Amino acid sequence: MKQKLRFIALALVAFAAFGLVGCAGGPKPLAGEVKLVIAHTNDMHARAVGDGKTILGYDRIANYVNKLKVDNPNVLVIDAGDTLHGLPFANLERGSSIVKLMNAVPYDYMTVGNHDFNYGTSRLLELSKEMKFPILAANVIGKDGKPLFPKTYDIRDVQGVRVAFFGLASPETAYKSDPKGLEGVTFADPIATAQKIVKELTGKYDVLVCISHIGIDRSSDPTSDKLAAAVPEIDVIIDGHSHSSLETVFAENKTPTLIASTGAQGEALGVIEITVGADRKVASKTARTVKYANTPDLGQDAAVKALIDAVSAGQAPMLAEKVGTTAVELVGKREIVRTSESNLGKLIANSMRYATGAEVALVGGGGVRDTIPAGDITKKHIFTVLPFGNYIQTAKIKGSEFDAIIEHGVGKLPAADGRFPHFAGLTYTLDATKPAGDRVSNIMIGGTPVEAEREYLFATVNFYFNGGDDYKMLVGKKILNDFPSDAEVFMAYVKHLGTVTADNIELK
Repeated sequence: MKQKLRFIALALVAFAAFGLVGCAGGPKPLAGEVKLVIAHTNDMHARAVGDGKTILGYDRIANYVNKLKVDNPNVLVIDAGDTLHGLPFANLERGSSIVKLMNAVPYDYMTVGNHDFNYGTSRLLELSKEMKFPILAANVIGKDGKPLFPKTYDIRDVQGVRVAFFGLASPETAYKSDPKGLEGVTFADPIATAQKIVKELTGKYDVLVCISHIGIDRSSDPTSDKLAAAVPEIDVIIDGHSHSSLETVFAENKTPTLIASTGAQGEALGVIEITVGADRKVASKTARTVKYANTPDLGQDAAVKALIDAVSAGQAPMLAEKVGTTAVELVGKREIVRTSESNLGKLIANSMRYATGAEVALVGGGGVRDTIPAGDITKKHIFTVLPFGNYIQTAKIKGSEFDAIIEHGVGKLPAADGRFPHFAGLTYTLDATKPAGDRVSNIMIGGTPVEAEREYLFATVNFYFNGGDDYKMLVGKKILNDFPSDAEVFMAYVKHLGTVTADNIELK
């Protein structure tokens, strides 16, 4: 009798397995068409609080996701990095406030951007343990030679459809986050990693989604469209890093892979719809963005709004404190500060000279994160413009070394790049029509021609002395002095000036 029962049980198992794989040896067909919806964000830079005009905020994102779920239960929420750092809302709590909101939305997956490492790797790992969703970043390798995060990919069953997700971080993270905070961490080639993942997942998925913080900036290598061309098995790339709009991605991408990106700073929520036929093949895939301009009545999720309000209330008194005033708009727009010197970049560089006594100071365009309008300057303005917590250091630089520093800073022009230099105490002539490495002439320090053998006292942030933005020529310089953070130094200079005018930006 026992043998008969055992035979029946084995037969049932075999029948079930046969039913799953079908006669052809693959997974059985679906009962019908399945629609998967992915809501996604990227490059939020801690824009947690909506402004009612352009920035959505997590409460409106959560509310829209709830609406999507009413129409379709197969909704997943994903973030493509540069999320945990950027504004005092996040920085004052070292990312925990953002994680609480992402858990509340709730998100299903994220990958990491370069700025997610700004608190250091150990802090990012701590935050990952607070998350109720996994970080997927297959090419981020820890000190032990293994992936830094436990999951390199995840397969989600969505109404019978096997949807595989994996994540990739930009190799530029190695120098676009403070290298000291990345000690022991390496970034493997994204394309080679993706090819390895695809090989490992063969036969295990119906839809393949890559969560990528790589972007389409032509100054980057690789780019997400190159990834798509090299790994055509990827159905969808949810992209970040280059702050690209969906329209720009569509224009640049020439592959069948759908690449979607929402711009930056919480100005849009992406919505991807993927239809899978009964044969388990992707029948269609579309992408759109939800913005105030096209969806004005977004509404707010009450629970998420309550969390935002609680964090904001605790931080408000300190951030509202007035530091000084400015008679002119201080320009920090990304497209300007990454291609040309602005008055705000010059003001910050001069604040470094003011604090250190240096003859030359350097601020990279990537470190200037917002514009300050004419009027009162508050602590919130300053922490928004300088959110990274970098501190000022000084070293001696020979006159003959400045050419390489400046050439590196302008080497990506006309592309916008965070390395673009804003100097105080130094001027030069630029001819961007010439080849990179041969664009700079007539270098002047303190109004006189640079002397090749003379040593000058030079100030910049620790990020650059650590090789950030690939300023490798500054690595290993003997640090003479450490000073407070760039935000504190800038605040002190604004207080010293009282009112910033077009005439007093330069340190006299």
